[in-house]
Amino acid sequence: MNLAGLLDRSTDRTTARVVELDVAGKRREFTHAELTALARARAGQLTAAGVRPGHVIGIRAGNSVDWLAWDLAALATGARLKAFADTVEIPDPGEFIARHRLALLIADASVPAGTPAVVRPDGAPAPGSVAAGAVVLEVDDVHSLVYSSGTSGQLKGLEISAKGTEYVINRFIESFGITGSDRHLIFLPLPNYQQRLSVYLCLWLGADLVLAPYQRVFQAVRKESPTFLIGPPVFYDTALQLYVKSGGDASLADFLGGRIRFMITGMAPIRRETLDGYWQREVPLLEAYGLTETGMVAWNTPDRHRVGTVGQLMDPESVTFLDDGEVIITRDAPLGRGYFDTDGDPSAADIFRPDGSILTGDYGRLDEEGFLTLIGRKKDVIALGSGRKVHPAEIEAAFAGVDGVSEIVVVPTPQSNRLGAIVTTSDPGDAPLRARVEKQIDEVNAALDAHERVMSLVFSATPLRSDPAFMTANMKLSRARAAEHFAERIAVDTGPGTTGTTDSGTSGTSGAPGAADPGAGSR
Repeated sequence: MNLAGLLDRSTDRTTARVVELDVAGKRREFTHAELTALARARAGQLTAAGVRPGHVIGIRAGNSVDWLAWDLAALATGARLKAFADTVEIPDPGEFIARHRLALLIADASVPAGTPAVVRPDGAPAPGSVAAGAVVLEVDDVHSLVYSSGTSGQLKGLEISAKGTEYVINRFIESFGITGSDRHLIFLPLPNYQQRLSVYLCLWLGADLVLAPYQRVFQAVRKESPTFLIGPPVFYDTALQLYVKSGGDASLADFLGGRIRFMITGMAPIRRETLDGYWQREVPLLEAYGLTETGMVAWNTPDRHRVGTVGQLMDPESVTFLDDGEVIITRDAPLGRGYFDTDGDPSAADIFRPDGSILTGDYGRLDEEGFLTLIGRKKDVIALGSGRKVHPAEIEAAFAGVDGVSEIVVVPTPQSNRLGAIVTTSDPGDAPLRARVEKQIDEVNAALDAHERVMSLVFSATPLRSDPAFMTANMKLSRARAAEHFAERIAVDTGPGTTGTTDSGTSGTSGAPGAADPGAGSR
C-alpha cells in the first residue's frame, strides 16, 4: 500500500461501498469510484482557492463522507490535513486560522462562516480564498497533523509520517488477511488517526467501509454486518451486556451482524471477563497495543493469540525495555515524527529521543513465546508514603477473580500511604452481594504483600470506564479523575468515629451512599 497511489487504486471500483449513517439514522451510500471522483473535484477546488503543496488545511467536523473526501483531496494536492476534534470550540474562526497558520478551515455549522477561509464540509472554497500567512510545510514525509493525548495524557500535536502510515497498514494486511471481501465499521472520530488508517486500508483493498455515529453503533453493527471492528473496551463491554439482556436466542456472532471474522480492542485495558465472554461464544476478540507516536507495537491475530496479553510483537527487533520495564520502540518508520503544540508539557521533549528511539510510557514484559503483557502506565504508578511503588493495573488484576465485581479501579488514598479502590458490583442494588464482595476482597488482600493491599473501598453504582466524566479524549480511564472521585467520596461518606476494622483486619471506612452519587458509598 502507498498513499501516493491511493486515489488511482480506487478510481474504477464500482462495487466497493462507503456507507454514511447519521445520528437520525439517515443513510448515504457511495461507491469507491464516486468517493474518489468527489475527492478529485475537491482537489481542483483547493487548487483554485490557492492551496499549494505543503499548505495546511484544518478540519473540524463530525464523521462523514465529506470528511473523507477532504482528506483525500488534501492528499491529491500535497496539502497536509490538520484534524481537530469536533468538540474543539472555535468562537473566532479568523483568530483560529491565523493561530494555526491554516490555508483553509473545513468546519461544520457550529463554527461561524463569516471568514472567507472557512468552508462547510459539503461546500467549496471560493477561488483565491487561501488565508494570508498560511504556513507551508517543506518536510515531504509529513502526511498529516493530529492531536493526541500522548504518552503523558496531555493533549499535544503530533506530526504523522507517510512512511509510517504505509508500514502499519501493510503489516496489518499481512497479519490479518484483509481482502476486498471485508467490510469495516468505524464509529470513533476520524481525527483519531487510527480510524484514518482503517479508511486508507479499505480504499486500497476495495473493502466496504461504514461510518456510523457512536449513538447508533449497535444498530449499525447489526444492520450493516461488518466483518471486523476496532473499538475501545467500553464498546465490547456494552455489546456483550446488550446481548445477554436480549436473552441470547441468537448466537453472539449473529447478534453482531452475522459476518464478524474478528474484533480488535486496545486504547485501554479490558476486563478478562469480557474477553472470555466473547471467546466462549466463539467470537474472536483480540487485544492489540500501539501508540500514535509509534504505530502498532503488538497484536493478537486470529491465528496466533493468547488471551490476557496484547499479542506478539509486530517487530521483535524494534522493541527493548528499560531496567524498570518501560517499553522502548526503535523503528525505521514510526507513525509519528515528533510533537508540536505541546502546551508546555515538559515530558514531550523526552519521548522522541535523539537516537531515534521512542519512550512509550508503558511497562511490559514478554513471555517465553514472545507475547507481551502490559503491566501499567508509567504516569499511573502510585508512589506510597513508604517509598514503595505499585502498578494499579497489576493490583486490579489480582482481584479479577472476585465474584460479583464488574469493575475495580485502584487509586491512592488521600493519605498516600495506602491503596483504595472504586468498585462496581454486577448488581449495585444487592446489599448481600456487596457484603460478599467485601469479604472476597479481604481474602485476596490476605494473600498480597502489605503495600499491595486495598485498604479502603468506595462503591459506585456505575462503572467509571463507561462514564465519559472519567474518560480521556482517546477513551482511556483518567486515573487522576478516579482518584479525585475517591477522595471526594471518602470525604463525604466518612467522619469522626467512622473508621473501623473488618473481620480480616483490613482498615476501612463505612458510611451511607452520598447524594451526589446515588448508589455509591464507602467501606
